[in-house]
Amino acid sequence: MRAEEGRSGRMRPFWLLRSRAQLGTLISTALVVAVVAFLASVMTGLALRSPDAAVRATLTHEPAAATSVALQTSRSTDAAAQEDAVRSVLRSEFRGVPLRTAETAFVPSAPVEGGGTAAVIVASRDVRDRIRLVSGRWPSAATEAAVDESFARAHHLAVGGRLAFAGSDRAVPVTVTAVWRPADPAAPAWLGLRDGAGGTDGRVIASAGVADAASDGTAVQWVVTPDAGRVTADRLPSLREGFDGIRVALSADSTAADSPFSSAGQGLATVVAMQRSVVALQAVIPIPLAVLAVCAVIALALLGRLLSDARRPETRLLRSRGVTLPALAGAAAAESAAAAVFAVALGALAAQAVLVPLTGGPAAGASGVMDVVLPPLAALAAAVATATLTAVLSARSLTDAPGAVEAGRARSAVSAGLAVLALVAAALTLWRFLVFSSSAGVGGVDPVGVLAPAAVLCAIALLGLSLFGPAAAAVERLAGRGRGVEGVLPARQVGRGISLFSGPVALIVLAVGSFGFAAGYAGTFSGFLHDSGLLTTGAAVRADLGTGGAARSAAALSPAPELSHGGATASPAIVDDGTVGETDVAVVVADAARLPALVPVGSYLFDAPAVAAALPPRGGIPGAELPEADSALTFRVAASAGSGTATPTAVTAWLATAQGEAVPVAARPDAGGVVRIPLATGGPRRLVAVDVTAEPQSEAGAANVEVALSGLPRAADAWSLAPGAFASSSDFVASSDGRAATATLDRTASARFVPGPEPVPLRLVVTQALADDDALEVGQRIDVRGPIGTLTGTVARIVAAVPGTSSERAVLADYSAVTAQLLRTAPAATRASSVWATAADADALRSRVAAMVGPDAVVTTADGTFVSRFLSGAVLSTWLGAAGCALLAVAAVAAAISSSLRRRRGEVVVLRAVGLSGAQQAWSRRLEVIGVAVASAVFGLAGGVAVVLLVANTLARLSVVTAPSTLSVQGRVDVPGLAVGLGALAAALALAVWGYGRAVRRQAADTAYREETR
Repeated sequence: MRAEEGRSGRMRPFWLLRSRAQLGTLISTALVVAVVAFLASVMTGLALRSPDAAVRATLTHEPAAATSVALQTSRSTDAAAQEDAVRSVLRSEFRGVPLRTAETAFVPSAPVEGGGTAAVIVASRDVRDRIRLVSGRWPSAATEAAVDESFARAHHLAVGGRLAFAGSDRAVPVTVTAVWRPADPAAPAWLGLRDGAGGTDGRVIASAGVADAASDGTAVQWVVTPDAGRVTADRLPSLREGFDGIRVALSADSTAADSPFSSAGQGLATVVAMQRSVVALQAVIPIPLAVLAVCAVIALALLGRLLSDARRPETRLLRSRGVTLPALAGAAAAESAAAAVFAVALGALAAQAVLVPLTGGPAAGASGVMDVVLPPLAALAAAVATATLTAVLSARSLTDAPGAVEAGRARSAVSAGLAVLALVAAALTLWRFLVFSSSAGVGGVDPVGVLAPAAVLCAIALLGLSLFGPAAAAVERLAGRGRGVEGVLPARQVGRGISLFSGPVALIVLAVGSFGFAAGYAGTFSGFLHDSGLLTTGAAVRADLGTGGAARSAAALSPAPELSHGGATASPAIVDDGTVGETDVAVVVADAARLPALVPVGSYLFDAPAVAAALPPRGGIPGAELPEADSALTFRVAASAGSGTATPTAVTAWLATAQGEAVPVAARPDAGGVVRIPLATGGPRRLVAVDVTAEPQSEAGAANVEVALSGLPRAADAWSLAPGAFASSSDFVASSDGRAATATLDRTASARFVPGPEPVPLRLVVTQALADDDALEVGQRIDVRGPIGTLTGTVARIVAAVPGTSSERAVLADYSAVTAQLLRTAPAATRASSVWATAADADALRSRVAAMVGPDAVVTTADGTFVSRFLSGAVLSTWLGAAGCALLAVAAVAAAISSSLRRRRGEVVVLRAVGLSGAQQAWSRRLEVIGVAVASAVFGLAGGVAVVLLVANTLARLSVVTAPSTLSVQGRVDVPGLAVGLGALAAALALAVWGYGRAVRRQAADTAYREETR
């Protein structure tokens, strides 16, 4: 079929002219398709690409202790064969996962003559590449060694100095040829070998002969780390299996294992957390994608109907001249495809421009093809199918008789049965979602369950459509009771135009509901991530010092006092493993008085003020405060014997900080028994214990020995013996205040004096999971055993979780109370392994803490970076989906307005003839749209709230994989985001309504219009 173009005289295709006549509608449809293709491509890309980017970022930026595993055993006599066997097992267990492996042979702790210990690292080419020499040269002879800066400071060594290891049977002297520091202290190779690990004074690099002679045996470890540049999310299952079984596999290999392997590091836990994060991401992104798909189909159907209505006369003419339905369908498909192809290409290219900077390019293989091609193809197919189906249905329904809608007889947009079916389907998917979320792990998502929020929103929209007709009729009846046409006319027109408004109603409900869901999920997720991050980290900023063992000098103090003096709130902390009965637990020790400031989270997670009140004592460790002006503490010590001679050879004063750390300061009494303990400026000033070491002056020993202290500063109670401090090596018993006696002294022995009697029992806070496992109750007495020592106390409170750990089974105690008990029951107090701090400016505090603790410590913040790497795309997708639905809702309203202007053109003339001015008609038309939009928005907001109440807490719980599963989730709303989204939607609708009124007024002013000449 062809048509004449009068100006040029050329024949042009009729179908092209037909499309050109409706160019505005086709462009609007193309824009909608472009938006849908863009949003679908972005959300699909976030779902498929962001896991790879997040995995690589995690392996790159997380500390080595979190991403690696150190496998340790005794060094074999055939080290080369052992190395080959280990690497063979690694290849077998990890099944081609790209790894980086660092081998180190070392002695964990070798005693040094004169006191102290060192970690001895066997010199090798790999070790040489890991360090940077500060001074001197690399050891070349068997009796030469290089010491790190910490060991050099502790033992006052420099290049050319000498030191000797005690050795198992003889001294092992070496000459210092270099002082060094790690080239990259955070490198995985230093896992377990960082400065201060195991309570040593530092690290010494020496030959294998020196290492063997300095101890009873040399260990060797392989630190296995996934290659951050090549590992992708699809390799996580293999990586998990490798981490899970490598220790057992190595121990079973006789060549690799000279003794059973031990392992350290949280590589397995991190891989599991990454897998769970990927599952959470894949559970969230389909929700906005599904809602967007529904909205897109509705919007495209409305635009298709608008196009069909505009072509109704010519379509009737074509049908009367013999054009078949297949021909019309083919023309509609070709027309829509021509418009949609360019739109889809534009949307897809724009999406890639956004995705590449965020997540990188698509993956290779089928997943990459699906990522790039599937969303645009789906948008293209939806556009063509919707346009074709709409055109065919419109052509089939052509008749001269008015339909039910035109006659005002339609009173429902959808049937009640369809709404009920939608509600049943939503209930089924919701049940599957709850079942999936309760057992979600690393196995993937339930494809039906993850659609539950979208299904619920769509069911609510269908319910709203089913109620739209009856509600409009009710409003019409109420408005009809009044006088005038201002109220009844718009109500009656809405009631008789159900099909015209059904699409906008559904889309506004879905758009507002999507904004409500996005705000609820984003608010709940971010709030739970923030609070649980603070709780598991212990504070806004945390520094893991990498140290352990007992405090040996004031150098063992954490920077917590200095941070507190600088305006921050800080606490030393110990986080270690332990056992309660047969149950493995995390043992957390921190300054309880500072917990409310350090962990300011809601009581639904952790009631810090109540916990602080349940963990006395107040005022720190019992002791005597020393004046700030004093530069030394002076007192006397004496020893007497009934037979033989005993002499006090050393005295150690234990000085404590306000946060509960205690460090020893040793001195030797002079000939008159006077002891002078130096006090450092700004150092600890609370004397909490005094150790006296006595020894007999002859091999025969001494009998009836008594040691006495005098001149000690006054404390709240008298200084008395703590018999449990050296119970395994001393027989001293209390004789009176400041005195201790023993019947026989045949070796060097020590006695510790502390102020006052036994303190109140140690009070402990335990988690609910531990209480359930061991049937613990408040007031019950328990023993907590671990590297810290044995802590005996009573259960003061049971909580969901304790700060500083993600372990579900944990025990919390006050730092001062623990130190006070250890000073009475153990030879030394354990030094802090971490520092928790908080301040108004967390970034500045992090920099300050990092400068204080040095490069060997690991400084982290409670910003939830790990989870955000994976789930930020999910949060973004919910907002993108809501924004897309809002754009489609505006397009639907614009299409309905355009259709109304065309359908009701004759009505304007009639109403003008009966006395309604153009302004009155414009207001009436505007009121129709305003009423429908407001009612739909209210219903959509209620639907969004319902979806949030049903699934938001569960989704947030599923998303924040770093939080203990025992924590409850508190629903929150991102009010600013919701306000911006709804405000933008309202503004766009207001603009459309304003334009609608202006168009109606122009029609009313057109007195030349005639229905028969249109």
